[in-house]
Amino acid sequence: MSVTQEWIKNKFKEERELGVDTEYMRLTAEINQLKDRIKQLETDMAYTAYATSPEEQRIYDLKK
Repeated sequence: MSVTQEWIKNKFKEERELGVDTEYMRLTAEINQLKDRIKQLETDMAYTAYATSPEEQRIYDLKK
C-alpha cells in the first residue's frame, strides 16, 4: 500500500509542477501580447496626437 501512496504522491507532485510551468508559459505569452498591444497603441497615439508640420498641427488643433 505504501508503494501505491508514494506513486500517487509523486504523480500529484509532477502534475503540480507541470501546472506551474504551463501557467507560467501562458502568463508569459499573455504578457508578451500585452506588450505588443501597448507598443502598437503608443505608435498609433504618436501618429495621431502630434503633427509633423505646423500646418498639420493647426488642423489637429481645429479638430479639438
